[in-house]
Amino acid sequence: MNSADAPRDEVRPEAAADALRQHIEEIARDRDEAYRALQEREAELARIQRIARVGGVEVDLREGYRNRRSPEYLIIHGLPPEAVHETHEDWVRRVHPDDRVKAEQDFIAAVKSKQEDYTTEYRIIRPSDGEIRWVRVIARIERDWNGRAIRLVGAHIDVTDQMLAQAKLRESEERFRLIADSAPVPIWVTKLDRTRSFVNRAYVDFLGLPHDETLAFDWRKVLHPEDLPRILEQQQSGERSLKPFFLEARYRRADGEWRWLRSESQPRWDANGKHVGFIGVAHDVTAAKQAEIELRRINETLEERIKERTAQLEANEARMRAIFDTSNQYQAILDVEGRVLHANRIAVAGMRAGEVNVIGQPLWDAPWFTHTPGVTEMLRKAFARVLSGESFRTEMRLDFASGQRHFELSMRPLFDQHDVVTGAVAEAVDVTERIQGEELLRQSQKMEAIGQLTGGVAHDFNNLLTIIRSATDFLRRRDLPEERRRRYVDAISETVERASKLTAQLLAFARRQPLTPQVFNVGEQVENVVQLIRPLVGGRIQIELAVTNSGLFTLADVAQFQTALINLAVNARDAMNGEGHLKIGVQRTESIPALRGQGPRPGAFIAISVADTGGGIAPQHLNAIFEPFFTTKEVGKGTGLGLSQAFGFAKQSEGDIAVDSRIGHGATFTIYLPQATAPQSGTEAGSARIEPATIGRGYRVLVVEDNDEVGQFSTELLEDLGYVTRRVANAADALAILANDEFAVDLVFSDVIMPGINGLELAGIIRDRYPGLPVVLTSGYSHVLAENAHHGFELIKKPYSVESLSRILRKAMAEKAPLPR
Repeated sequence: MNSADAPRDEVRPEAAADALRQHIEEIARDRDEAYRALQEREAELARIQRIARVGGVEVDLREGYRNRRSPEYLIIHGLPPEAVHETHEDWVRRVHPDDRVKAEQDFIAAVKSKQEDYTTEYRIIRPSDGEIRWVRVIARIERDWNGRAIRLVGAHIDVTDQMLAQAKLRESEERFRLIADSAPVPIWVTKLDRTRSFVNRAYVDFLGLPHDETLAFDWRKVLHPEDLPRILEQQQSGERSLKPFFLEARYRRADGEWRWLRSESQPRWDANGKHVGFIGVAHDVTAAKQAEIELRRINETLEERIKERTAQLEANEARMRAIFDTSNQYQAILDVEGRVLHANRIAVAGMRAGEVNVIGQPLWDAPWFTHTPGVTEMLRKAFARVLSGESFRTEMRLDFASGQRHFELSMRPLFDQHDVVTGAVAEAVDVTERIQGEELLRQSQKMEAIGQLTGGVAHDFNNLLTIIRSATDFLRRRDLPEERRRRYVDAISETVERASKLTAQLLAFARRQPLTPQVFNVGEQVENVVQLIRPLVGGRIQIELAVTNSGLFTLADVAQFQTALINLAVNARDAMNGEGHLKIGVQRTESIPALRGQGPRPGAFIAISVADTGGGIAPQHLNAIFEPFFTTKEVGKGTGLGLSQAFGFAKQSEGDIAVDSRIGHGATFTIYLPQATAPQSGTEAGSARIEPATIGRGYRVLVVEDNDEVGQFSTELLEDLGYVTRRVANAADALAILANDEFAVDLVFSDVIMPGINGLELAGIIRDRYPGLPVVLTSGYSHVLAENAHHGFELIKKPYSVESLSRILRKAMAEKAPLPR
């Protein structure tokens, strides 16, 4: 047998070992690859579990509870890696306290039962961060042939986001239900089969049925038969369009009343955009429909009613125009620009300007006012006030070609229904005849008062002259005893003083008295006057004195101040008919109010008020009560000079006087005087001391007097007092003497009233040219002094006594400025 016949399967041992090794290596490689694939699948599964928040759990139930947790489980529950075999108690403690009892009971019940599936949900509190998480458990229980649980294998899924979303959904649904139930209109949600999944409380109340029955209620049962065909057609069309649609029809309410409802339905869509039904709301429009029906009925007769109303308006307008045109007042209607829209007939005729058309012209440019200076601007300002809502009233004198006429003019605003000024009504009344009649009456009263005054003054002067005449007759007797001679001389002197006071009163009434201002305490003087007026007013008038500040001083004529207060008190007595309450007050004020067209005057003033409880003063008399001779008293009971004297005194003292009165509420007169600084000396202000005549000591006096008798008497009197005199008849001669020798005299004694340069002007020239040369003025009456005071020069009023003249001259010489001349 040759080699070719040897058996083919004979293998050498080395080859067999090599083949076996290769086979083992292949098996190892396959095993490693399978293991790596398993690890990859397990890692992938773990990633999926982590992403899905799913953690594995295994519980050995054969001997108690032996747990094994997956890493994903530990992550979900916030546990460390060493908690993989945590105890049953550890799990129970981790469950939320509110869910703990139920979760444990469900687990034990599932283990003890025969069921194989176990599912539950509960909250846990993670130990790692304290966060509350929702966990859903899905597990299977393996049992032996006796049904005894031997093992639980399952998964824990973190469903926190789902549970929170469900809670928000439930909250949203509950909020929607609360809002819908609080709505006063029916709201519903329907499904595709036209049954409702939701209705609100108003829906249920309208039908008056239980809630469950309303969900499937057929609306056609309460739809009005007349509206049924139309509504069914519109409803089907609207539903097919899958767009919002509206229906309006009558429905029977639970109480049997038919109500008009207007419903709006909108399609509903699910999350995938699929149509699932409609949501609707209905509004009760019964009132609107009834109003619409009523409006339709009204419109049917509106044209006829408009015609009737138009006729009424035309008739009313005709009546108003007739009243307007036949009025005795001048009347014009103005627009907001002041243009005349209409003027009645008497106004047009009263223009006295022919056929001039004033329509469209501004009121102030109309012929009524263009010929009177200042009226145009006054009307412009008045109209501006009227446009602001005020009314305007005044009296004016207008110039026409035919003469002057007096009018009472008023303007008031016109308002529309919104209280907006749309123009003005101007009205005027011609009061020329009335004013002329009043002026004639006033002149008559003045003449009567002048007659009474003249008679009274003549009577008083005759009494005074009788005393002087009798005394002089007795003084001519040579055998007259010295004691009686002195008594008659004193009587003449006292009578002259009384005559001087009488003339001063007459000058005060005329507001022409030359005042002798002195600083005096107002409160003290008022108290003195009160003592004087108590007997004048009588015992049935109670006098109240209210001096708020006892340290108020003023610079004024004390005698005239007292006279003014007495006049006011007597006037108050007459107003109260001898019975009532008289209050006299003194207080400081910071200004004089606006009076008689003048603005307020700020400054330090003293207000002396006299208030009574009489019948008051009529408004039409308030502007005239201070005029001389004006009186409202009966003939023979008043001259009208008392208030005039008080007014003149206040004005000349750089103050003023005000009156406030209403009919039935009495009157209050207030004199305002400038406040002055209190005198430094402790002597009573305003007191006059009687001093004996002093010797002139040879001082040279230049007497300037145009009356020869008075001039001669004055020079003799001065010479008897020891002065050296020189007399001239006018100011020019006096200035000539001074121009020739300014040291020729030591004092100038001049009358005020003289031809040419008066005494006051002379004194001013001397003060300018020869400073330090004293000047003493004298006068019985001077309008110059009354209007301009005496500019700081010494003044002695005629008639004067020897003692007064001596005192004034001595004072002037003592105050002589020590300037070299």
